[in-house]
Amino acid sequence: VLLNLLNNAFYAVSSSMKKKEPAYKPLVKVITKNLIDKVAISIQDNGDGVPPDVKEKIFQPFFTTKPTGEGTGLGLSLSFDIIKKGHEGDIILKSDQGEGTEFTIIIPYK
Repeated sequence: VLLNLLNNAFYAVSSSMKKKEPAYKPLVKVITKNLIDKVAISIQDNGDGVPPDVKEKIFQPFFTTKPTGEGTGLGLSLSFDIIKKGHEGDIILKSDQGEGTEFTIIIPYK
């Protein structure tokens, strides 16, 4: 799950580097928090962000925004299932178009 989210974040900032002005500095951050009975892991990027119409579909199987041949559309769907079903946790998307994206995974301690 973490590898998939990091890969997506690096893809986002790489794509943004090609579109934005030369002053753009790509940034990917990983933040962990102890929430007493849970752990939160956030992966943030300063890429282009996720459009509102895409947010609704982002965890659906076979949905991808990548060009043909570059993505299967299974990464976020599988990540969602692993976190929700396998760990009884949550995965939250926060994104503002043009500002970047943050995925937060929350997993309870068992």
